[in-house]
Amino acid sequence: MLDIYTISEFAKKIGFSEHTLRYYEKEGLIEPFRDEHNYRLYGKEDIEWATFIIKLKNTGISLKEIKTYTQLRKIGDATITARKELLLKHRSKILAEYEKVRNHLHLLDDKISLYEELEEKYNQ
Repeated sequence: MLDIYTISEFAKKIGFSEHTLRYYEKEGLIEPFRDEHNYRLYGKEDIEWATFIIKLKNTGISLKEIKTYTQLRKIGDATITARKELLLKHRSKILAEYEKVRNHLHLLDDKISLYEELEEKYNQ
């Protein structure tokens, strides 16, 4: 039997609220299928896709960029290069942020080292 989830089951499984799922559906990020009563139903592939969206969000990518990625994905393999370019662009942003934070850490480490040296002199 296939793993099929209602919106509440799916929301619990992936850690989104039902409201967020409805919003993502409205934005075209997630497309559940509907049963004969028009209830939203989700399958295993939806879990995999939603999990990927969560991971992308955790990288700090914008919802607009996720939406673009989703639209490209729906088009199919002809958009592989465009999807890769979108991710490469975001990767560059993350690297720039990383470099900035690394510089902040370096500054703090230098100051902490100075204080450790001063403490050592003071406590002699």
